[in-house]
Amino acid sequence: MHGRQLFILAALLGLLFVVPTALAGGWAVVTLDELPTEVRQGQSLRLGFMVRQHGQTATNQVKPYLEARNTETGEFFRAEGRQEGTVGHFVVEVTFPSAGSWEWAIVPAPFEGTALPALQVLPAAVQPAGPEAAPVNIPQPNSGRSVLRWAGLALLLGAAGVGAYTWRGGQSAAQERA
Repeated sequence: MHGRQLFILAALLGLLFVVPTALAGGWAVVTLDELPTEVRQGQSLRLGFMVRQHGQTATNQVKPYLEARNTETGEFFRAEGRQEGTVGHFVVEVTFPSAGSWEWAIVPAPFEGTALPALQVLPAAVQPAGPEAAPVNIPQPNSGRSVLRWAGLALLLGAAGVGAYTWRGGQSAAQERA
C-alpha cells in the first residue's frame, strides 16, 4: 500500500511541472499603427499593426485576425489579417455592420489576443438601399491555453482524490490489524 501512495505523490508532483510547461511557449504583443478616430457603419476601415513575440521580436510566424462583438446586439464578426511591409507588420480590412459599442481584439494566432479599447461605431452617413442582412452570430472559440489549464486542474484534483482515498483505506487496514 505504501508504494501506491508514493506513486500518487510522484504523479502529483509531475503534474506541477507538466502543466506550467504546457502553458509556456510565449506571448505576443499587438501594436496598432494608429487608433481609429471615426468609424462608421458600413464603411471600410483599414488597420495596420505590428506583432512582436515576447514584446520584442517582430514576427511573421502568426496568423492574425480581428474579432469584434457588438455589446448591445451580440453581433460578431471576424476578419483575417495579411502580412504587408516589414517583418511583423500586418493589415486587416474590416467593415462594422452596425452602429453601437464594439468590443474588439486582434489575435495573432497561435498566441492570445490583444483586447483594444471599446470602439464606438457611428451610424452610416447614408443608409444603403436594399434589404438589410440579418446579423450572424458566430460562437467564439475557446483558447487552447484555457483548455490546458482546466485539464491540468482536473488531473490534479483527480490524483489528489485518489491519493486521499488510498491513504484513508491504508489507515483503516492498519487499524483493523492493530
